[in-house]
Amino acid sequence: MKLQQQLEALDARVIAGDILGAFDEFFADNCITHSNPQDMTRSKGQKAEALRWFFSNIASINNIERLATVVDGTETRSQFVFDFTNHQGQPMVFREVIRRVWKDGKVVEEQYLVNDTLTAQPEKPAKKAVAAKKSTSDAEKPAKAAAAKTAAPKAPAKKAAAPATQKAAKADDLTLIEGIGPKIAELLVKAGIVSFADLAAAKPAAIQTILDAAGKKFQIHDPATWPKQAALARDGKTAELAKLQAELKGGK
Repeated sequence: MKLQQQLEALDARVIAGDILGAFDEFFADNCITHSNPQDMTRSKGQKAEALRWFFSNIASINNIERLATVVDGTETRSQFVFDFTNHQGQPMVFREVIRRVWKDGKVVEEQYLVNDTLTAQPEKPAKKAVAAKKSTSDAEKPAKAAAAKTAAPKAPAKKAAAPATQKAAKADDLTLIEGIGPKIAELLVKAGIVSFADLAAAKPAAIQTILDAAGKKFQIHDPATWPKQAALARDGKTAELAKLQAELKGGK
């Protein structure tokens, strides 16, 4: 199969929302993924864990659109817009170019270029992507209509607002963690991390994904120690937390 065909097959599954399935099928076991030197996964298992954690905080995938592609030797680039909603009902829109390096029909490297665009790309792939998206949308209309009818009587959906309010009431001040300011705390809350317990359970790679999606000024932050700090804060070990933070500089 030619590289262009492999790219189309991979991106088609991404557009359909089956990102975990696409990753499982098309990525090599020793693949690396990154957006900057501080944010890197070095195996398929490590990245899969980060993806599962991220999607556990996503309530709905509203739309995934591929705008353009470029194939150059063993390297491909796909420009995407991802539109999600988290469990707090907040929108999460990511715009990025995904650069991939292929070997023996598998992706061995994937890089995320946030808010980047493709220039001088051929017109034909871009039009195909739009056509494919439209076709998928039309095919799904009957299913969506049926789903809407099924979902309409879901009174429990409104009742679910109560637990959400309870969770919000238990929210912690994440800025107490060294390296987290008000803006980053807001990003974490939007991603579903509202308490020290949530942050303690999060993987640094998954947190970095949230930072990277917010733009370049957030990508420079290193969340490596944040879960450890949060665990101490969660357990009320203020003395140990203060000792750890005294050794850190900017959360590192």
